[in-house]
Amino acid sequence: MNIIRILLLVFVVSSGLFSREINVVDSSQAGADGPYVFYRDGKIYVNYVVMRDVGAKAVTQIYTDRQAAQLTCFIPETKEKFSFLLRDQLSVPASVYPASKRMLVLSDIEGNFEAMKMMLLTAGVMDKQFRWTFGDGDLVLNGDFFDRGLNVTECLWLLYKLDGEAEAAGGRLHFILGNHEIMNLQGNYNYVRNKYIENAKLLHLNYPDLYNQNTELGRWLRTKNSIEKIGDVVFCHGGISPKLAQSGLSLAEINKIARKHLGVNEQEIKSPAARLIFDRNNGVFWFRGLAKTQTTVEDVDMIMEYLGAKRIILGHTLKKDLTAYYDGRVVCIDLYHELNLQNGFAKALLIEGDHFFGLDSSGSRSSIYSER
Repeated sequence: MNIIRILLLVFVVSSGLFSREINVVDSSQAGADGPYVFYRDGKIYVNYVVMRDVGAKAVTQIYTDRQAAQLTCFIPETKEKFSFLLRDQLSVPASVYPASKRMLVLSDIEGNFEAMKMMLLTAGVMDKQFRWTFGDGDLVLNGDFFDRGLNVTECLWLLYKLDGEAEAAGGRLHFILGNHEIMNLQGNYNYVRNKYIENAKLLHLNYPDLYNQNTELGRWLRTKNSIEKIGDVVFCHGGISPKLAQSGLSLAEINKIARKHLGVNEQEIKSPAARLIFDRNNGVFWFRGLAKTQTTVEDVDMIMEYLGAKRIILGHTLKKDLTAYYDGRVVCIDLYHELNLQNGFAKALLIEGDHFFGLDSSGSRSSIYSER
């Protein structure tokens, strides 16, 4: 069994909900999963883990033609599935985009496929056949889709599929890397569920092999950005620290440097700029000073001027509800998705022009809770 770190949720009448991390024994076992797509010796290997009477079993399909590789992703809990083809090519996205008429923004799903599905359906991003229906809208995934949950693969493939469909429809899917994507690519698996460790063994692989540079998902992830700006709104997972703002690095430079160092162990990063970007206190994936209101108003002014933005949207730091700070300039959207799902709902951020709303899975809109 694998020892992982999870969030312990505690409710105290006097102070509400809070959380802390604890070590627990993860009892999850090998189970239905995939596909995992590998490139080797000029061939395409498509691997699944399927359930048989005797337990979990690995199945491999081999192709020589990308267009012949019809892939299917199964959601074992609901018996749903969706099919798709490999993308013709994977390209690096821009760092800055024009304003969007409508955006749905989610973060920190962490393998919770059901919560993600509920919000994509409610917002009209996709239909029940998992097809993009958001037209020229933008879907922003603000980091941390790995770890803790048991449907990480399904989440990633659905976003991969919608990414291509959005582009074809004139829309955009923005997958922003979070610290859990970074940790997985760096070789830190403290939060990976035992299911994935055991599934890799069934495939005669080590867990890191599942997302290396010879895999389709590994290549797709390595094209993604660490920070983006859409209109006058900036999206990143952790936050922008005063130190990062003072560096003067452009968003494109941050993304280029981060992409170059994806998968590099933190201790092996030599570039001062890269060390700052990946720093666990001040880096873009980890900084909590804005979300915890530990940053001075003067520094927030400086950060927003550096970004040339009116607002910044953050994940990474858990909140009971969508919450705005610093007169609405900082909006935090990392929610207790698993707990909310147990209570029958999910919630995300909806942006329509200059208007920001909370949208829950019933379709109800609410204002963003604001703290000074």
